[in-house]
Amino acid sequence: MDAGCNRCPDHKEKSEMPSPFLRCVMMASATLVCLCGCSREAIVDKTRLNDNPGQETSELSPVVTPVGTLEDPPPDSRTLAVDHDSSSTESMEQASPVTDTDKLQADTMAALDSGDLDNAFELARELRRVDGQNPQTIFLMARVLAEKHRFRQAVKMLDDLAVEFPDTHLAVLGQTAEWLVFQGDWKAAEERYRILNNLADETSLIDRLLSRLLMRQGRRVEANVLLRRLCRVGNVEEMDLRSLLSLACPLPGDTATDAFEPIGLEGTARHAISLGLLAEAAEIFQRSVNDSSVVLRPGEYALHGRLLALLEQFERLPEWISGAPDGIQQYSDYWFALGAYQMQQADFTTAAESLARAVLRDQTDFQAYKMLGYALNQMGKSEQAKAAIERAGFIEQTRNLGNEMASNPQRDVRKISVLIELLERLQRPLEALGWRGIQVAYGRANAMLDEAAARNVLQLINQKRIAQLGETDAAAKRLFVTCGIDVPPETR
Repeated sequence: MDAGCNRCPDHKEKSEMPSPFLRCVMMASATLVCLCGCSREAIVDKTRLNDNPGQETSELSPVVTPVGTLEDPPPDSRTLAVDHDSSSTESMEQASPVTDTDKLQADTMAALDSGDLDNAFELARELRRVDGQNPQTIFLMARVLAEKHRFRQAVKMLDDLAVEFPDTHLAVLGQTAEWLVFQGDWKAAEERYRILNNLADETSLIDRLLSRLLMRQGRRVEANVLLRRLCRVGNVEEMDLRSLLSLACPLPGDTATDAFEPIGLEGTARHAISLGLLAEAAEIFQRSVNDSSVVLRPGEYALHGRLLALLEQFERLPEWISGAPDGIQQYSDYWFALGAYQMQQADFTTAAESLARAVLRDQTDFQAYKMLGYALNQMGKSEQAKAAIERAGFIEQTRNLGNEMASNPQRDVRKISVLIELLERLQRPLEALGWRGIQVAYGRANAMLDEAAARNVLQLINQKRIAQLGETDAAAKRLFVTCGIDVPPETR
């Protein structure tokens, strides 16, 4: 069992024996990752995507060898007598196309690995001439196109392949979704990931890829659902767990990584807020607000309200509240901004309820907990206020520990123990168990645990995870999260 991904040891993958005819096609699908590992640093060449389609088609056409017009000579009677030497020669001739194909594949991949894209392209064209119907050949040609930033053609090529060979459909969806992200067509990429989620038996990898796309877009509430699912199945990585420590904005240390490079309005704004660049985030939103052709999505509109509250521009919040679109109430940012405005109006009871709704949607929002504590104090509920303020402190500590790990490749397993204890006190047990798995991995790597001890700990973690899945006292958990403020589930 992978220490970073606490899988159930009894889990077995489904397997079916393919028909002999489809076996080679499925093998091609299985090697998709190896053949189509497009560099994540790829930058879209927009001029390349706008090239003449006819020219692109002709470039992809296999090289055709001229054929003579003379008729073949009649068979010589001497060739009918087959001897040992001629048989060997024929066998070698029959085997040579396979050898040529293997060599062309190897040479093409070597050229790709060395960055010689022009040579790789010519080799791939020749490969298509000698073995153009092989799915692996088509996969490889598509990878060459993607490495040349011609993502549209690469996607089209694999889409056509999936029509001809349906068994490659899932592999094609996964690879083309990644290329569509590089191309900047995030909506199409998301659609393909969601189709994959509905079709695949094992969705953990898809959940992870889709969650990271949503995180980059700033759609962290939606990503949270997928990350929680990874925790529930015990297949969670450290990067996933760090994201769960701060839902409103990425940890500052993670903003420097390619995996969290922001895209879109909401992603860019959350990135700036995470770094404390509130004025820059406000400017990003102002440009969109001033553009009459831009209509903010509910999540973007909610984040704008949060930003106004953080900037203490409370005089702008009444107009923001009155213009709130449908569907905005599912976002914690909306309730944060609304609660902040109600606090300014000294309406502490209503503010406390709004802030309770905010933390129900985002248990990592220490700023909301601080305001909630203040509102409860003003209401004379000192014990509940104390709990809220203490909660805010615990959350800040988890964020600081997570940010330290995001900023530094070195790991101190003792600090991970502190993080686990804090998460347990915050009643976030599945996250705590995920971090225990990470701690075991580092302990094993540092020779602090032998293999047998690590296996025993991981089995115990898995047993506790399964036990947690049976916990159903949602009402008690909700009251804990809201520090005793009763928010009916149906109105959340």
